[in-house]
Amino acid sequence: MPEELSKLKRHPYRVGFGSRDLGILAEIPEIRIVHRCRDWRLYDRDGGDEAASEIVDSAATVSLDSCDIATALELISVFATGDDVLAAGRGRELVLSPPAGSGEKTLRFPRAVLLPELEYTPKSDRHRAKLTFRARPDDNGTLFTFA
Repeated sequence: MPEELSKLKRHPYRVGFGSRDLGILAEIPEIRIVHRCRDWRLYDRDGGDEAASEIVDSAATVSLDSCDIATALELISVFATGDDVLAAGRGRELVLSPPAGSGEKTLRFPRAVLLPELEYTPKSDRHRAKLTFRARPDDNGTLFTFA
């Protein structure tokens, strides 16, 4: 994970998914980026060998605690048995925006899908819905931008 991502502050980030506004987050998001690599062994003329590892696939899992329970439940309710969760048409831009004037950067995942997972337990002290997204690189190979 790039060093800059480790500097995400505990601001009340606002989340957008495609044209939907998920409101302000209750907690800082959990982001896990995984790269799948292919290892290469290269032999040179002197009998030594060098190793190389090429990234062949990347993905990110983003978990968010949303305070907007109604929108979270509405987004999850569209899934049905047999749906292709990762279908190309389901990909939307996931945007995490800091408060205006904070001087912080915006985190964008250009191709993310909402996974049909929801953690929601109504409690008076923690009324939140946890949504999980999977992000894949876009057509240009960009998994996310942080600017």
